Amino acid sequence: MMNILFILLLSWFQTEQKGTLTVKVKDVLQTQGSVRMAVYNNEKSFPSESQSFRGAALTLKPGINVQLSCDQLPFGIYAVAVYHDVNNNGKMDKNALGIPTEPYAFSNNIKVKWRAPKFREAAFNFAAPHQEIVVVLKRWSAQE
Repeated sequence: MMNILFILLLSWFQTEQKGTLTVKVKDVLQTQGSVRMAVYNNEKSFPSESQSFRGAALTLKPGINVQLSCDQLPFGIYAVAVYHDVNNNGKMDKNALGIPTEPYAFSNNIKVKWRAPKFREAAFNFAAPHQEIVVVLKRWSAQE
C-alpha cells in the first residue's frame, strides 16, 4: 500500500506544470487586419515565424481589446514576437532592405535597430498558472 502511495505522489510531482500566457498588445492604431503572435522556447528558432513553438492570431474589430493567449503552455523560458498584419496576408511584410513595414513588438519590449533581436533579450520566465505580459507595437523609423 505504501509503494502505491509513493508512486502516486511521485507521478504527481513529475507532472509537467502548465499555464496560460496572455499577451496584451498596446498601440494598435488600425482596426484592419490581424495581430499575430509567435512564442519561442529556444534561441535557435527565434525570431523565425515559421519555427515558433506556439502561435496565435486575432482578427481585429473596432472596440476590442487586443490580447492573445496560449493555453496549456509548459512552464519555462520563452520569448514572444508580435506583429500587426495590417493587410492580413499571414506574414510580416518587409521592404527591399528587410526592414519591417508593419508594426511589431517583442517580449520585454526590447528595442532593436538594424538587426534581429536576440532570444536572451526577449526571454522571460513563464512560471504561473496565469501570467500576463504587455507589449507595445513599434514602427520602424530611421530617425529613432
